[in-house]
Amino acid sequence: MLTKKRLSKEILVLLAVTVVISIFLFSFLENTASALCYQYLEQSGKLADTYLLETAYIWIQAVCLLAVVIFFVVIFLFLLGQKLLYLRKIISGIEALRTHHMDYVIPVEGNNEFTELAQSINYLSQTEQQLMKKEAAMTEERERFIRSIAHDIRTPLTSILSYAELLAEKEERSEEEVQAYIDLTLRKARQMKGLMEQILENNIRNPEYFENGQFLLRQIVDDWEEILSEDFTVAADWSECADFAGYFDLHEIFRVFDNLLSNIQKYADERQPVSLRLSVQDNRLTIVQSNVVKEACEDVESHRMGIDTIGRIVAQYGGTVTTQCTEGRFTITICIPVNA
Repeated sequence: MLTKKRLSKEILVLLAVTVVISIFLFSFLENTASALCYQYLEQSGKLADTYLLETAYIWIQAVCLLAVVIFFVVIFLFLLGQKLLYLRKIISGIEALRTHHMDYVIPVEGNNEFTELAQSINYLSQTEQQLMKKEAAMTEERERFIRSIAHDIRTPLTSILSYAELLAEKEERSEEEVQAYIDLTLRKARQMKGLMEQILENNIRNPEYFENGQFLLRQIVDDWEEILSEDFTVAADWSECADFAGYFDLHEIFRVFDNLLSNIQKYADERQPVSLRLSVQDNRLTIVQSNVVKEACEDVESHRMGIDTIGRIVAQYGGTVTTQCTEGRFTITICIPVNA
């Protein structure tokens, strides 16, 4: 590490150098002027006049001293000004930063207090830039999360409205049918409440340990199938789904299936079956959902909010999400690490 030179020491060095140069200059001027004066008096025959000789020497010393003093002041102020020019650069840098040119970097010169000041200002500028970037990223993430939650709330809300309309339209309703509608409506209402709480609590996750993960999934998938069965033929394959355990946030798992549901309702062809295959192998839960799309695959890819939400949720569990659209068939594969 370099030892910082104090600015006062540098100024003293400048002063000493200027003094030494001035002394040599005074000696040179005095000797030169004295020699010229002596030669002139000798040629003019006035060398014997002691008074004139002494007066000439006094004037020579006075003039030389005045010249050296002027030289000393000019040189010292010039050298000191070079040091102070760097201070002007620092002030210009501070002014640039004050006018929000946060990418401005003050050039680092020398090895003194001004250097330390420039480095400190640059450090503060870089720190401020990092904080601004983090704040912008946090704001963007917050807005993205709110958009995602708002998107996910529509699915349970649509289910509640649909079942409420069915109940209102049916003239004859069995007690079991009414109770089933009420149970489903309550579950969807609680799900909406959980999504709203996530917004109010700044997206605080609450994972719980489920020893029987297959039982949890069957409950979620049963509701999922029941909603889709009104417009689609749904085929769920559990043949390779062994029991598993793990930590899961219920609201997040519901959001995954709700986004699958929303994408199916928007883009799937009602005339073709919707497939869902669940399997557990090598401590990984794999969920593969596939359907034929109504229109070109590009139209589906242009509405990726639901898929992006699934990807972000699954990523929090260390999992992956891949999508594929081939010959009008859309397939999404979700892999999540579990304890098999």
